[in-house]
Amino acid sequence: MAVKKFSNKKTISYYMCDRTHTLTLPMLVNLILEVSGEQSDELGLDEQVMEEKGYSWIILQYEFHITRFPHNKETIEIETYATEYNKLFCYRDFVVRDEEGTELIHVQSTFALFDSAKRKMARLPEDIVTPYEATFNKRVRRTPKPVEINEEKVYEQPFNVRYFDIDTNQHVNNSKYLDWTLSTLGGEFLSQHTMTYANVKFDKEVYEGKLINSSVSIDETEDHIITAHKIRTEDIINCSASFEWKKQS
Repeated sequence: MAVKKFSNKKTISYYMCDRTHTLTLPMLVNLILEVSGEQSDELGLDEQVMEEKGYSWIILQYEFHITRFPHNKETIEIETYATEYNKLFCYRDFVVRDEEGTELIHVQSTFALFDSAKRKMARLPEDIVTPYEATFNKRVRRTPKPVEINEEKVYEQPFNVRYFDIDTNQHVNNSKYLDWTLSTLGGEFLSQHTMTYANVKFDKEVYEGKLINSSVSIDETEDHIITAHKIRTEDIINCSASFEWKKQS
């Protein structure tokens, strides 16, 4: 059975971009989640319906395969579809294309259903997953883990979790974790390098009012540059990530 695909066009605005007029990874995450939300709305499973059922979706992991990021004022098409699911996890892909239909970014993601009352993951009810027409597969997909931090080269930076970091699902917005990880690299690195791959894994919730510690290490060889990241609250790992980069010519 073919998966149910959904797509929508988005125009990149200046506030979504960095100083190089390029869409940022945190803003890309906001855009792809907006499109997945639009598909849910179309299928009658919008945010209000999910709240009434006592659930919300949470993202456990992203993998980004990046040819290039869109630029300011560029119009892109974002396509999304749920590929598979099992008792606990749902796997969803996103494809970002330019106006000529060329694939720019492919994202593979792992979602889970969160029980708002019990504050833990819930089994996936058939009435919630069936409308997406994904394939049931009882196996749990083995996704690669982010690269571990090189403790000999680690740099750390603290951030406060603020009121405006919390979204309508009462969680810290996914894009904030990416802000915290990437900000540790500094403006000089970010303006001189282009991201080609990203792997982001979310482990534990971060709560408003907490102080998080964002740590990073950079490993550079002739072939590639890899940055490894951790976000911690005290001794708890909240998020792990690694990014691959190339120097801008």
